[in-house]
Amino acid sequence: MKKTYEILHNSDVMKKAKDAIFADRDNTIAQHKALVLVPAFSRHEEKRADFYQQLMEAEGFESVRDEVNNVYTVIKGEGNGPTLYFTAHLDTVFPMDTPLEIKMNGEKYACPGIGDDTAALSQTLTLLRAIKASGIRFKGDLIIGGNVGEEGLGDLYGVKQFFKDHPSGIDGFISVDGFPHSIVYGGTGSYRYEVKFHGAGGHSMADFGMPNPVHAMGRAIAKISDVKVPYEPWTTFSCGVVEGGTSINSIAHDCKFLLDIRSDSKECLDKANEEIMACIRAAVEEENARWAAERDRDEKSPYKPGPGQLPHADRTVSLEIVQVGNRPAGSQPVDLPLIRACAADYEFFGYETGYIPASSTDSNVPISLGVPGVTLGGGGTSTGAHSLAEEFDPTGLEQGVYELFILIAALLGVEGLTDPLLPKLA
Repeated sequence: MKKTYEILHNSDVMKKAKDAIFADRDNTIAQHKALVLVPAFSRHEEKRADFYQQLMEAEGFESVRDEVNNVYTVIKGEGNGPTLYFTAHLDTVFPMDTPLEIKMNGEKYACPGIGDDTAALSQTLTLLRAIKASGIRFKGDLIIGGNVGEEGLGDLYGVKQFFKDHPSGIDGFISVDGFPHSIVYGGTGSYRYEVKFHGAGGHSMADFGMPNPVHAMGRAIAKISDVKVPYEPWTTFSCGVVEGGTSINSIAHDCKFLLDIRSDSKECLDKANEEIMACIRAAVEEENARWAAERDRDEKSPYKPGPGQLPHADRTVSLEIVQVGNRPAGSQPVDLPLIRACAADYEFFGYETGYIPASSTDSNVPISLGVPGVTLGGGGTSTGAHSLAEEFDPTGLEQGVYELFILIAALLGVEGLTDPLLPKLA
């Protein structure tokens, strides 16, 4: 593989590409800054998709816009080579009303979303300009663009839709998403739920003795907190946002919490999921049983149920569990040609490759489907991801983009120079 990179790096076509990338630095940064000012909260990426599509078409590339707002272009190869899908995600974690203003901190740019993943998104456009400027002819096909739904409750719906539309014919996948000189080669799976508790509701004193949805939720969270999960494969859970209730002197009608369960192993994910679901159901049963056991309270209470009303203990709490996320877990051998080619790219330029066995990225989807996939870093360095203080340092921007360019060329092969390092799937 080292020989492939030597041939490409020393070729005239690659020198043209490198010159174009380095000369394009100011334009790359300008588009980066323009893109980050277009809000793109997960599942609300339409405006950024519009702008990104306009920028792509302005470079002379015909774009494809699918039903969920993924945007990409297809660059056909010259031979019967592999097909690589190369993408960055359009969305950010920040709600649509988040103030977006670019500030300078020395040489760094600060703005919510400036790194994750707007930096990589702008660099896909730089790669397109370098392809055009160099006149390079790949042997395989390149699909390159921006996808939606990577963050939060986006649930990877963009990449899921892409592979629904392309059930075969994709031989490799690369997501560029903030892991400098590292290779994420596995997918951390997750199940996410909105867990809702419903009840009759009432007055905190007059209706005391009625099963309480908030108390049932508290029981559930307490039980979940005692669940034991393995260290290896790494498995986690968290009860996140908690909502509900009317006032301090009311028994709630409704309440809910958001639940996140993760594991690098589908088997462990399913086992933890089963145990946690049992905890939630048991909590509701216990809350209802606790007050059913005190039926004499209604007889002794000065605040008896009104005519036609059920006894307090019979006004039970009910449960509703809605799955709001299902990110598939996946693993693949670290010696796959795609992974070896990425490592060879880093090593050619003098970096020590960092291997990350699993994370939750767009690569989860292809890996779970048996398509080789990785998540890599691009040019420059991002810090403070998912925080309002997010920053991007453009130092090394051009070099990082060039490293991505030569990686694409090595994987797809170049007419008259090299054969593809990425094999076609059977």
